Amino acid sequence: MRAPSLSLSQRLLLLTAVALLPALAILGFNEFALRKAREAEVHDYALRLSELAALEMERILTGAAALMVAVANAPVVQDVDSGCEVYLTRLGNLLPQVTLINITDLDGNSICANSDAAEDLAPALSQTVRTALHAEFFRVGEYVETSRGPGLLLGTQRTDADGTINGAVLATIGLDYLGKLIKERPALSGSAMTIADRNGVYLAREPQPENYVGTQIADSFMPRLLGENSGTLQVLSADGTERIIGYQPATKGLGLYVSAGLPVADSMAPINEATLRGVVLAVIGGLVALLLALSFGRQFIRRPVLRLLLTIRAWRSGDHAARTGMVGKAEFHQVGEAIDALLDELTQRQIAQQEAEQHRDLLARELDHRIKNLLATVQAVARQSFRNSGIAEASLQAFYGRLAVMADAHKLLTATHSESASVGAVVQTAIEPFFGREQQRFAASGPEVELHAKAALSLAMALHELCTNASKYGALSNETGTVTIGWALTEGHKLILTWREAGGPEVVVPADKGFGSRMIERALAADLGATVAFDYAPGGLTCTIIAAETALVDRQDIGSGPFQPVRAVMERG
Repeated sequence: MRAPSLSLSQRLLLLTAVALLPALAILGFNEFALRKAREAEVHDYALRLSELAALEMERILTGAAALMVAVANAPVVQDVDSGCEVYLTRLGNLLPQVTLINITDLDGNSICANSDAAEDLAPALSQTVRTALHAEFFRVGEYVETSRGPGLLLGTQRTDADGTINGAVLATIGLDYLGKLIKERPALSGSAMTIADRNGVYLAREPQPENYVGTQIADSFMPRLLGENSGTLQVLSADGTERIIGYQPATKGLGLYVSAGLPVADSMAPINEATLRGVVLAVIGGLVALLLALSFGRQFIRRPVLRLLLTIRAWRSGDHAARTGMVGKAEFHQVGEAIDALLDELTQRQIAQQEAEQHRDLLARELDHRIKNLLATVQAVARQSFRNSGIAEASLQAFYGRLAVMADAHKLLTATHSESASVGAVVQTAIEPFFGREQQRFAASGPEVELHAKAALSLAMALHELCTNASKYGALSNETGTVTIGWALTEGHKLILTWREAGGPEVVVPADKGFGSRMIERALAADLGATVAFDYAPGGLTCTIIAAETALVDRQDIGSGPFQPVRAVMERG
């Protein structure tokens, strides 16, 4: 039997179809495996969601228990004096989620409560919880109706000073609060969350809480509610949505049934989309393979692409003269021309940027030189003017020192070509003239905080004044004194900087403020919007500077370095 006569195109089509058969088989197997894996993943995720929800409820109830214990031990509750009801009413106003608080004796009779409604204080309302409290310190009760709406009843023991049980502290958590909590939890579209008491009464449910809260859970769910183990199953929910639910029985934890359901349709949507994509890609892949085989596409595509890539790699490696040299109307030639034009433009930009940076450096050096000359001229004029004026030499040296600090602060700003400077650099510039061979006597720490140029200059002047005073009268006037400088940002985005001296001569509170102190306060108030506080403790001067947010370049991260500011100062900031 003669083989059918097939053209080259037909042969390629047949070979492509045969080659695709194993790929289709693999695709089908992968689809089956992915669906099984996804189902297991959704079951596990639903179980994790129910566990997380149960833990969240346990956290809320544990917090409520702690609150009730605190209430039980409050003096006004222990003594049951006239302030008890006022105390409970105020507590209820502060915690609106706790709708009712009732202090009872052993028989359930109300001693003190934040409600005077008879139905809220009836002993029968809390009979089950109070009975359980004979053996348990804290008990999560069931769904109850009160004058303030439905709630979850909780109870804890009330004891005398010797530990004898003399009653109970009862409280209800509003179901609106529980509903709000589960509604605000992030969830997939169509998912569900249920919380029920040990009797199977819905306490909270999403979606459609109005159709469920206060009603009895379906009988088919009761074995799981009262079972001993958590688990998952696929069910058709009462609202008609097919879901995979994970549940935690009421016999575990604090006595609540919690379930989380994920919609099957939405949960399996990624697999369905992947299947569709796989089929589409398989079809496209077969067509592309056939087209490439028929047109010898590799020969006409690979070569120009490699040429483009090699040109770009060469340019990125430093050969800025590399070009594709491609010219023509074909698409790859047009791309090559566009890349060549782009590389030319990038080269020109690099040259222009280098020239601009060189020009900027030249201008910065010229500006720095002129300011230094100006400050030197001011110093020379001051020296000539004050030579025979009778001004003390110490005052003149202080004036010259301030000029030097201004020069150093300006040098700091121009050296970084910036209109700002970090607090750390300003501190280093200000204290550097006082290092000598005693650099270890300074300790400075804090986060990276950028100040505006004017604020940085004023801070440098203030630190210079503090250093000068410390070298005359404070910690730097002897051989053992130290200075600690620390700064941090408060939550209000204010800068707190603390100068703290230790180990120097005993500090004496000055009778009045000197020129240096006034200069620090005025300069910092004007340029940093700062307040300055001096603490003349006998063990060493502490100066605290609180600068406004306007002194900072932008909003920066809150925090501090190893140094922590004084707590009182942080609270004041």
